[in-house]
Amino acid sequence: MMELMEISKKALPKAEEALNKKPESVSSLEKTEKGWRMEVQVLERKAVPDSFDLLSVFELSLDASGNVLGFKQIKKMRRGDLLG
Repeated sequence: MMELMEISKKALPKAEEALNKKPESVSSLEKTEKGWRMEVQVLERKAVPDSFDLLSVFELSLDASGNVLGFKQIKKMRRGDLLG
């Protein structure tokens, strides 16, 4: 079984390819019966000030090796919403 950091490192470039957007961060990563579930935040729209940037959170299903099996958008929010 791959360690969390290995899965995260391997899955992030594949997530970027699947989403066609570069993930800014991984907000969760957990083992499932069939592999892994990962949530990432991606920048949808840059704004000034930064606290008004629009972010999307995506949940990705990964196989045991970190390959993306599927994904869905689960939330949109402003960056400032993370602070409060």
